[in-house]
Amino acid sequence: MLMAVAAMTSFAQNNPKIDKEVKATKDFQAGKALIESKLAELNDEEKAKAYNELYKLIQPAFEKSMTAAGEQKMAEVDNNVVVNALETAALCEKYGSKDAAKYVAEVTPIRPVLINAANSTDNTDEKLTYSMAYINTAKQGDNFLALANYFAGYAYYLKEDYTNAAKYAKGGIGDERVNGPAEQVYRVSMEKNCKTKADTLAYIDALKQLDSKKYFVQICTMLTDLGEKEQVNKLVEETIAKEPDNKFAWYIRGTTKNEDNKFDEAIEDFKKVIEIDPAFVYGYYNLALCYGNKADDINAKKADKNGRLYGDDLKVCSEAYNGAITNLEKVRELDPNHETIHNWPMQLRMYYNRVGNKAKADEISKMLGDA
Repeated sequence: MLMAVAAMTSFAQNNPKIDKEVKATKDFQAGKALIESKLAELNDEEKAKAYNELYKLIQPAFEKSMTAAGEQKMAEVDNNVVVNALETAALCEKYGSKDAAKYVAEVTPIRPVLINAANSTDNTDEKLTYSMAYINTAKQGDNFLALANYFAGYAYYLKEDYTNAAKYAKGGIGDERVNGPAEQVYRVSMEKNCKTKADTLAYIDALKQLDSKKYFVQICTMLTDLGEKEQVNKLVEETIAKEPDNKFAWYIRGTTKNEDNKFDEAIEDFKKVIEIDPAFVYGYYNLALCYGNKADDINAKKADKNGRLYGDDLKVCSEAYNGAITNLEKVRELDPNHETIHNWPMQLRMYYNRVGNKAKADEISKMLGDA
């Protein structure tokens, strides 16, 4: 019984005639299908022989495409034949077939044809096939590997496989030929994979590694959305210490201070924003809101039952409203058609009404067509 089992096992794991069977098919696809159907029962020596014969079946068609490429007759190059030849030569090398070195040397010069093919085709499956064939047969230091990685990443992106899109696009980052689009595919794919908090934190780490300065605002926004206020505050303070002219760091800190009702501190931060960038319309707008919030807060806390303020409270409140008006008038100068900030006219009209300047408020109403 044991001897019978041993004999069956031996038979299942050996097919010494596989190379002859492949040769007898006289057709590459038929030979490939034959090998794949029996792959589990072949040892490495038999695989080597099988793939050695399989390469011979593709060789005539490959040589035809190689000749066409050498003569720059790219329309006559069969890219799928090139892919099959590359992959088969790689398998010959993997299993140590007797002619592996010769086959690899033969296919190597034509490999860049697949980069051009991946770039040129609008067919997503073809783009993926050509780029992956190049990637899977690349050696260390390959000059076009980054390009192939980008094309593969882009193809996976088009197929909505964002995990592989990010994986391969990352391989194109840093190569000046595709750095920009590779970074974009990588970044967007990582973003589309954000299903959980852990995914989002991984994306944030990826952005930090890419360019923490470039993606500073996006990182802070995502951390805020996750409720990681302490991380945001820490990152903002670190950024201000290292980059004191980073207007966005001051802007985010000012926004946080305003939300925490620390209006005077927020006002100072937004003053710093417009000092750094005097043309930054959002800086003036948010500075105006901080002044307005300060005045409203004084009114809410200090006004008597008739809504009146007195003494220093009245003075400080009036100064704050006027501060809001001054900065909104600057917004008006920078954004006269309120295309950037749509609601500044309503804000400005409100503050003019708060200080009792009906004429100015009516002017805004007329501009808006409300009068």
